Amino acid sequence: MRLVGFAAGMCAVVALAGCSEAVDGQPEASGAPLTKEQLFDPCTVSDSVLQAAGADPASKDDNPFSSPRADWKGCGWRAGDFFIDLFSTTYTMEKFRENRLLHDFQDVTIDGRKGVQYLIGEATPPGECGLAFESSQGTITLQSSKASSSKSTTDPCAVVNSAAPHFVAMFPK
Repeated sequence: MRLVGFAAGMCAVVALAGCSEAVDGQPEASGAPLTKEQLFDPCTVSDSVLQAAGADPASKDDNPFSSPRADWKGCGWRAGDFFIDLFSTTYTMEKFRENRLLHDFQDVTIDGRKGVQYLIGEATPPGECGLAFESSQGTITLQSSKASSSKSTTDPCAVVNSAAPHFVAMFPK
């Protein structure tokens, strides 16, 4: 079942998405805060990128929020014992760092792209891990979460870091 593993990650997204008003420090285009329409569309990932990252294109979930979020776009796929979710948001890296459900931030560079890695939720060992990258089309996050039915001992950060190089090249600068 996806719901248990997915719930904590979505709590982190919901905590960031608490209100849909403009937030100081949001990514801007032409001096104005980005709108949802200006965000990178995570559902445009090609099947070849998904397959290379170990995700099943046929498992695409183009409604990972269950209800629309004003400042987010997202898509998710099954990847063996894990789910890979790709989001874009108007929220800045600063807002991610302020979110109490996200912790253990570490600077990373993946294929020359600087970002941050973080853990999601309070589970021990962690069942979810994410990477966030700034772009001209919002902050882009790639997250892995262990399926609730999984008996895997694989670290979700290993999963997301293994998948990331296949995605990063298609992110807008």
